[in-house]
Amino acid sequence: MTRTDDTVVAVLPQLEPFLREWIDTQRVMTGVPAVQVAVRLGSDLLFSYASGVTDTNTREPVTTAHAFRIASHSKTFTATLIMQLVERGELSLDATVGSLIPELADAPVASRTVRALLGHQAGVERDGTDANWWQRTKLFPNRNELIAELQSESVYPANTHFHYSNLAYSLLGLIIEAVTGRDFADAALDVVPVLSAFMGAPATIGPDLGQGAEVDIVSGHAAPLGYWRDGDTETVSPVIAPVDTRAQASATGFWANAETISAWLSAHALGTELFLNDDSKRLMQRKESTITKNGLTRFYGLGWIQRTIGTRHVIGHSGGFPGHITQTWGDPKTGLAVSVLTNRIDGKASDWATAIINLLDAAARAVTDADGDDVSDVNGTFWALWGATSIVALPGVALQLSPAAVDPAGVMTIMHGDADGALRAVAEDGFADAGEIMGVERDDAGVSSITVTGITSWREELYAAKREGLLNGAL
Repeated sequence: MTRTDDTVVAVLPQLEPFLREWIDTQRVMTGVPAVQVAVRLGSDLLFSYASGVTDTNTREPVTTAHAFRIASHSKTFTATLIMQLVERGELSLDATVGSLIPELADAPVASRTVRALLGHQAGVERDGTDANWWQRTKLFPNRNELIAELQSESVYPANTHFHYSNLAYSLLGLIIEAVTGRDFADAALDVVPVLSAFMGAPATIGPDLGQGAEVDIVSGHAAPLGYWRDGDTETVSPVIAPVDTRAQASATGFWANAETISAWLSAHALGTELFLNDDSKRLMQRKESTITKNGLTRFYGLGWIQRTIGTRHVIGHSGGFPGHITQTWGDPKTGLAVSVLTNRIDGKASDWATAIINLLDAAARAVTDADGDDVSDVNGTFWALWGATSIVALPGVALQLSPAAVDPAGVMTIMHGDADGALRAVAEDGFADAGEIMGVERDDAGVSSITVTGITSWREELYAAKREGLLNGAL
C-alpha cells in the first residue's frame, strides 16, 4: 500500500507546542548553542523552529533564516550534478578517472569509475594521511594539493568494501569541472533558482563560504574542555573560526538553513520532475551498499544515505563540519522531510531528526486507531520532582510524552478519555502506567494537575509554588 502523510499533516499543529518544548529541552540538556528544525511535505513547510544562540560570544538569538554548515549534505548536490550530466549524455557512469582527469592518468585511482566514486566503492582513502584541516591546523587542500593526495595507493580494490571517502567526492567535483568547463561553485549554484521556485521563497543555500547570496551563518562550536570531568571546567562551548573548503567543496562545503535543505530532500521525491527524472532518482536511491555497525543497518546509494525509521524507508545525509553536526531525512515516496541543524561538534542532529519522524508517525497511528472520548482540555506540560510530563491532545486520543526523552515516541503512552474526564492508558505490557487511570484535576484556569501511577504533576506555576517544599520534604 502506498503511504500517504495526510494524517501527519493533520496532527502536526497539535504536536507543535510539544515539539518546541522538546527541542528547547534537548538543546539545553546537551549544551548545544543553537538548533534549527524544519518539517515539510513537498513544497509545503509544516514546521520551522530555531532555538538558542548563533554564537556563545555574541549571544545573538538564532532564527530560522540563519544558515549552518551542512558539510556532507554537499555530496547529495554533487551526486545530483553528476547524474544531470549523465542524463544529458555528457558523462558516463562507467567513465574512468584517468580518462577524465589527465593528472591522475597514472595514479592508482585512474581505473576507478564515476559510479564507484558516487557509491563510495572506489577504495579511495577517506581523507588522506594528514587531514588536520578538519581541526584548523592547516587549510583545506587546493586543486593541486588534492591531486597530490589522490596519487596515493587505494585502501581497497574497487567494489570490495563500502569505504566512505571525502577525497572521492572531492574528485567528483573535479570531474564536474572537467566535463562542464565551469567552476564547481558556479555549476552548483544552478540548483538555487529551481529550489527557490519549488519552495516559493528564496533558497538559503550555497556551495562554500562567499558563494551564493549573503547570508548570516551561525558560528561553529567545540565541546567544552573537560566536560566529562568533575571540578573546574570550561562550561561555555568555544567558537571555531569559519573556514573555506576550497577543492573539497563538493564533499563538504555547502551551507543552508533547515527550511531549504528539507526542500532539497522533498524535491528528490519521485514524481516531482525536479532536478532529475525518476529513472535517475531510483538509480541514486537504490541500495548500492549495506552497512551494519553496532546493530544499526544503513544503506548507501549514489550520493544518499538510506535507512529504515519505523516502517518508513528514508533517504538523506548527515553532515559533520568543524563545529556543526546536521542531519536531514526524506521519504522519497511522499516528500515528507525533516532537517535538524546544530552548531556544536557533538550535536545530536541525527538522533533528533530520527526522533521527530518516529514521533510524527506514532502520533499519526494513534489518531488513526483512536476511539476514545474527547480529551482536548487535557493538554500541556506538568511538573513534579521527577521532571516534566507533557500531554498532547489529539482527536479521540492523548499522548503522554517526556520532553527530556531523546526519542519521545519510544517512551510514549497512548491514552483514551473516560466519561468522568480522566484518562486511561492503553492496556499493554509496560513498566509505567499501562492500563491505569491518569487522574485529572481542574480549576478555573483549566487542568491544574495530573496524577500518573500515584505521582502528581502540577501546572508549571503551581509546581513552582510547591517546589521548595517538595525539595525539602515538607509534609
